[in-house]
Amino acid sequence: MMSEYDEENAFGEPAGSGLPIEARRALITLQSSLFVTRGDNRSTWDAVVAHEDELRERLAESFMQLMVDHEMGVAFKIQDPDENAPRVLKRKRQLSRDASLLLIYLRKEYIYSDDEDGAVVVSKSQIEEFLRTYREEGDGDDAKFDRRVDAAVQALDDLNLLKADQDAGYLYVVSPAVVPLIGPDELLRFEAVFQQAIGAEEES
Repeated sequence: MMSEYDEENAFGEPAGSGLPIEARRALITLQSSLFVTRGDNRSTWDAVVAHEDELRERLAESFMQLMVDHEMGVAFKIQDPDENAPRVLKRKRQLSRDASLLLIYLRKEYIYSDDEDGAVVVSKSQIEEFLRTYREEGDGDDAKFDRRVDAAVQALDDLNLLKADQDAGYLYVVSPAVVPLIGPDELLRFEAVFQQAIGAEEES
């Protein structure tokens, strides 16, 4: 089972001289990054909030829409949904079955967390325990399973949605971007991956 996830490129017209320098820098970051978070990119986040309308207009000129979740502290762009708009963002990157399952697990962990600081941390053992539930039929090789876990973690690390804690390598910090990036439609799609995986387990 494969699922998909958006990956951006660095498309974008020069910002021009109409915006102050901090807004121009924020525009470049938005164009070249999957997302911007308040916690990891505070100066860029502040510029996005201060110049939200102007940045939204500039991205719209390049057939992109600016999405800002003030509560979660996340800003990102999406393709203009108009069917006549040219596609300026790369086609969706496919995630493996394990990475898709892990992504929805992280989103649920973030939503259910009571941490007022917004920092959600999961351990390597939690990830292993979760994915072990969805081991494929005949997959009794522990070494192979460990490689699958590492590959799923690396896939989300590459998207900056999960990163190892600098002080404890067995802990991983979940980005708040998992909440707004995985909207209701995406959540339903990933939930379907869950259900299919569960069904496969019950039949085996």
